[in-house]
Amino acid sequence: MSEVKLSDIFLSGGIKDFGSALRKAVREGEDYASLVELEYVETPEEFAETLKKFLRRYESYAKRYERKRPEEKSLDEVVNLIDKYGVRLVRAALIAHALVKSSKLGDVEEIEGGK
Repeated sequence: MSEVKLSDIFLSGGIKDFGSALRKAVREGEDYASLVELEYVETPEEFAETLKKFLRRYESYAKRYERKRPEEKSLDEVVNLIDKYGVRLVRAALIAHALVKSSKLGDVEEIEGGK
């Protein structure tokens, strides 16, 4: 693994895109399973399987509530970050982005009145 620079991970567009989707899934769709499953992945293979399960769940949620899906380039970025920095740091960044209050107008928190 390369020298760790957290800003490369946490400020990545892919992490932000997937973190935002995970935030919506948890807060609007009450998809706590994806959050819990992600918390315990340790290997790239486990991460890939967990990400697949999350995207499968999120697909039906996104269709039902007309939510934006993560983009393909975001998936590529996340995979590259795992190859470069490992699962633990990427996992931490995704969960952190999912659990913070978004500053984007119209995001889940704005819709729910700042909850």
